Amino acid sequence: MWHVETDFFALAVFLIMFIKEYGLRKERRLKQRTGIIRQDIRSDAFYLVLIFSMVSALIDIISSSAMNGAKNWWFYEIAMTIYVVSMPLLAATWVGYAYVLIHQDATPEKLRKGLSVMLIPYIVYACLVVSNPVTNLFFKLSKTMEYKRGILFMPVGVGSIMLYSGMGLLLVLIYWKRITPRFHAILLTTFFAITAAFTWVQLAHPGWLIINASYAVIYVWCDVAIEDQCRRALYQEISRKNEELKVAADKAEAAAHAKTEFLSRMSHDIRTPMNAIIGLTHLAKTEENIQTIREDLNKIDSSSKFLLGLINDILDLSKIENGEMTLHEGPFTREEFQNSIQTVIKPLIDEKQIDFIFEMRCGVDCIKVDRLRFSQIFFNLLSNAAKFTPTGGTIEFISERIHPEGETEGKVGMRMYVRDNGIGMSKEFQKHMYDPFLQERSELGDRARGTGLGLPIVKSLVEAMNGTIKVTSELGKGTEFVIEMLVELAERPRKEQDVSTGKDGLKDMHILLVEDNELNIYVAKAILEQFACVVYVANNGQEAVTKFAESTEAFYDIVLMDVHMPVMNGMEATKRIRELGRKDAKAVPIIAMTADAFDEEKKEILQAGMTCHMPKPIDPPLLYQTLLQYKKC
Repeated sequence: MWHVETDFFALAVFLIMFIKEYGLRKERRLKQRTGIIRQDIRSDAFYLVLIFSMVSALIDIISSSAMNGAKNWWFYEIAMTIYVVSMPLLAATWVGYAYVLIHQDATPEKLRKGLSVMLIPYIVYACLVVSNPVTNLFFKLSKTMEYKRGILFMPVGVGSIMLYSGMGLLLVLIYWKRITPRFHAILLTTFFAITAAFTWVQLAHPGWLIINASYAVIYVWCDVAIEDQCRRALYQEISRKNEELKVAADKAEAAAHAKTEFLSRMSHDIRTPMNAIIGLTHLAKTEENIQTIREDLNKIDSSSKFLLGLINDILDLSKIENGEMTLHEGPFTREEFQNSIQTVIKPLIDEKQIDFIFEMRCGVDCIKVDRLRFSQIFFNLLSNAAKFTPTGGTIEFISERIHPEGETEGKVGMRMYVRDNGIGMSKEFQKHMYDPFLQERSELGDRARGTGLGLPIVKSLVEAMNGTIKVTSELGKGTEFVIEMLVELAERPRKEQDVSTGKDGLKDMHILLVEDNELNIYVAKAILEQFACVVYVANNGQEAVTKFAESTEAFYDIVLMDVHMPVMNGMEATKRIRELGRKDAKAVPIIAMTADAFDEEKKEILQAGMTCHMPKPIDPPLLYQTLLQYKKC
C-alpha cells in the first residue's frame, strides 16, 4: 500500500500548494492590472504543473483503489488503462515547464508551437494505450483477474518516461544559462534525474513506491524557488520604476530650470533691441539732421533683424524637435556665401576690433544646398565666436576640399573650420553643449549671453545635410569647430537684376494687395511703389474676390494675399478666385504674405491654390526678386 499512501501524501501537498498559489495568483493579477508588476509566465506555467500533478495523483489513487477492489474484469481493464496512460504525464508536464522557463521571452505563438511538438510522443503513446483492451500491447488480463505485462509496457511505457526525463535533462543542460536563478536549473536537473532513477526502480518493483512523495518534496522546493523569483522580480521592478521616476524627476527639474533661464535670457535679449528700437524711433522723430536720422534708422534696422533672428531660432528649434525641418536646395555661389557671411559677421567684429580671416581653399564655384540653412550654420558659429572672443582677438573661417569615401562625380567633399582664440568652453559644458536652452556662464557676463539655441540648431542642420560636426575647445585658449559634408556641385545661375539698379523691371506692374492691417498696408504699398508698381488694396478676402471679378481680364499681374483676415481668409479667397472661370483667374500668380512659418501651414497654402509663400516681415530684396520671377514676359 505504500504506493497509495504516498499518493495521498503527495496529493495533500499538491492541494495545499494549489490553494496557496491560487491566492497568490489573484494578488499578482491585481498588481499586473495596476502596473506594479509585469506578467510572469513562469508562475503561470508552475500553476498548470500543479493542476496536472493533482490530476495524475488522483488518477493514480483512483485506479489503484479500483484495481485492488475490482470484481469486474472490464472495470479493472479500464482502471489499468487510465493508470498506464497517466504514467508519463508528470514527466511530460515538467518538460513543458522547463521549456517555458527557457523561452519565457518568446511570443505566445512560438511557445504553443514548441509545446505542441513536445506533446506529440505522449499523444502517440496515449493512443496506443487506449487500444490496449483490443491489442494487449501494454498489459493482459485473464478472466480470473490474472495480470501480465505486455510487450510494449517496458520499451514504450517506461521508455516514454525515460524519453521525457532525457528530453528535460537535455533542455536544461543546453540552455543552462537561460534559467534564472541558477539553483532553479539545479532543481530541474535533479527532478529529471530522480524521475529517471525511479523509472529504473519500476523495472524491479511493482508500483511507484515513494515516487509521488519525492515529487511532492521537489514541488515544495520549486515553489520556494518561484516565490523567491517573484520577490526578486517585484523588487527589481519597483527599483526600476523608482529609478525611472528619479530620472524623470531630474530631467523635469533640469528642463524647468533650463527653460526658466531661457525665458530670463529671452526677456533680456528681446528687451535690449526693443529698447533700442523705441528709443531710436523717438530720437529720429525729433531729429532734424538727415544724416543722424539715417544712422538711427540703420541701428533700428539692425535691432529689428536681431529680434527676427531670435524668433526664427525658436521656430527652427520647434521644427527640429517636431521633425518638420525640410531643406529647399538650390544653387549657392561662392560669392553669395562670402558676401552673406561678411555682411553678418562684419558689424560684430568691427565693434570689438577682431581680426577676421576668411579663406575659401576648396576651389568650388557653386554648390547645390539650402542656402538659408547652410548660411545659418556659419552665422551661428561665427556670431558665437565673435561674442566669446575678447577685443583684439582673432576669428578664422577656412574651407578646403577633402576626398571622403563616397565622393563621386558631381559631388565634392568639403571641410570647414571655424576657429577663435576666445574664452573657450569647459569639458563639462562640452558634454551638454548641444542641449537646448543651455549656455555656459562666462567672464564676459551678460554681454556674451544668448538664447542657448544656436548650437543645437547648428548640429541638427549639419546632420540634416548628412554632415558631421566636431569641436575642440579649451578654457582660455579658444574653440575650433570642424564641419565635414558631401555636397552636390551646381551650375552658376544667371545673374538676377538687383533691387538697387533694376527698379524699372517692375514698372507699371499692377499689384492687388490684400491685407487687413493698416500699418502692414502702408509698409507694403510704400515698398511696392518704390519698385514703380501700381498698387490696388483690398481689406479682406471677400473684397479681393469682388475686385478681381469686376476687373477686366489680365488687369492684375500679381495678387499679394494675406492669409488671416476677417470676413474671408486668404485661402478661401484664393479658391474663389481660381473658380471664377476666367483664364486669368487660373493663371494669375497669387503670393501668400503671412507670418505663418511652419511647413504644414505652407503646404495648406499651396493646396489652396496659391503660387508661393512670402514670409513676414517683408524683406524688400526678396519681395523684388519674387515679383520679378513671376512678371509676365
